[in-house]
Amino acid sequence: MERLIETSLWIDFVRKKSAMALKAFIEPWILDADACICEPVAFEVLRHATVKERSQIEEQFSTLPLLQTPATLWQDAASLGQKCRDKGVNVGSMDLVIAALAIHHAAEIVTFDADYARVAEVFGLSVMLLERP
Repeated sequence: MERLIETSLWIDFVRKKSAMALKAFIEPWILDADACICEPVAFEVLRHATVKERSQIEEQFSTLPLLQTPATLWQDAASLGQKCRDKGVNVGSMDLVIAALAIHHAAEIVTFDADYARVAEVFGLSVMLLERP
């Protein structure tokens, strides 16, 4: 199963002020043979990257398989959001987009963000929810 490394791990991994212990905890997930990336995650990470960070991040991203964005992504994310709302679960729009993409590819999301676990309670999303050391 492909493992989609979600934005929260990348932010902590590339942030200069992140503790080395945290980076060491994240690194095996990023280097995992099943690790992959998607365009919405790349967007979220790169939009905050400094000029100095961008080329390093883009280089790291280029080493990972890219989950293709399906043509139905926006409709799938809206439908997922509606199902979540009907169950009283409210999560961010980009989280819904990333979750819908992961569902489409049957990929597991690896994340520190508990919102994905809440989506998984509503819809069949595979989530590896990690805790920061």
